[in-house]
Amino acid sequence: MEEHLIPRAGQHRLYDLTSENTSAETKASTARWYAEMMIDLFFSEKGKSRVGAEKFNRLSLGEKIKILKEDYSNGLIDSLNLIKQFGDMASHYQSGRTIEAESVENVIKKSLSLFDFVLIGLMKDNGIRKTEVTATLFSTFLPSIRVRVLKEIIDLGSVSGDSDNDMFLLDKLVLALTKNGEGKKAIRLLEKLKKQEKIGDYHVNFWKEKIEIIQGKIDEGVLPIPENISDCKRNFDDVFSQLSDDEKAQNDSLIEVFNTMFDQVEPSKMGDKQPSLMVLM
Repeated sequence: MEEHLIPRAGQHRLYDLTSENTSAETKASTARWYAEMMIDLFFSEKGKSRVGAEKFNRLSLGEKIKILKEDYSNGLIDSLNLIKQFGDMASHYQSGRTIEAESVENVIKKSLSLFDFVLIGLMKDNGIRKTEVTATLFSTFLPSIRVRVLKEIIDLGSVSGDSDNDMFLLDKLVLALTKNGEGKKAIRLLEKLKKQEKIGDYHVNFWKEKIEIIQGKIDEGVLPIPENISDCKRNFDDVFSQLSDDEKAQNDSLIEVFNTMFDQVEPSKMGDKQPSLMVLM
C-alpha cells in the first residue's frame, strides 16, 4: 500500500525524488520543484486572487511562501521553507558542502506530505462533518493519509467520551488505523485513553468489536480499501455518483481537490471488492 498520492503532473519526477540511484543533491533539487508544483496545484488560488495570477506565477519560491503565510498554517510554511532551503543548497556549488542523506530523506518526506495540508485545511474545525457525506468522500483517500490528517485535527490529549465531535473523530481515526494495517495500534490507543479515563469500557468494547468486523472483511479481501491512486479514483467515482446536486455543491472545495489530484487518472477495477462496504471505510 502506498503512503502518499502523487499528482500526475509530478509522477515523472518521482524517480529523481525517491530512487536510491539519484544523489542527495538531485533529490533536494527535485523536492524544490515538487513543492513549486504543489503550490501551483493546491495552494496558489488565494495568492493569485490577491496579487494576480500572472504576477504570482513570476514570483520566486521564497516570495510565494511569504504570500502563503497569510492563508496557511505554520506547519505548511515550515515544510515549504525547509524544502526551499535544501533545494537552494542543492542548486548552488560551494566547496566542501554536502547534503547528508538523513537530511534529504526528511526533505523528501516533507515534500510528499504537502498534500496532507490540503486535507487538513478542509477537515479541521469540524470541516469533516460539514455534510453527512463529507467524511465518506474523505474516506476514499489512502488510509495512511487519513491517519496523518486525523491525527492533526483531533486533540488526543483532551478527548472526552462525552463529546460527540471527539467520538466522531476518534471513530474515524480508529477505522483509518485498522485499514492501514494498524489495528493493534488502534486498540493500544483505545486502552491508553481508557486508562487516562478519557473514554470508558463501553467505548473500548464498541470499537474492538468494530475492528474485529473490519479485520474480518480485510482478511476476506472484499473491503474496498484503496492501495494506490487508481483505487482512490475508483472509490471516489463510486461515492460521487451517489451524491445529490446539493451535496456536490456543499462539498465543492473537497471535490475540486479530488478532481485536481485525480486528473487523468484511470480508476482501477473493483474486482472482488464490494462497493457496498464503503460504509465501513
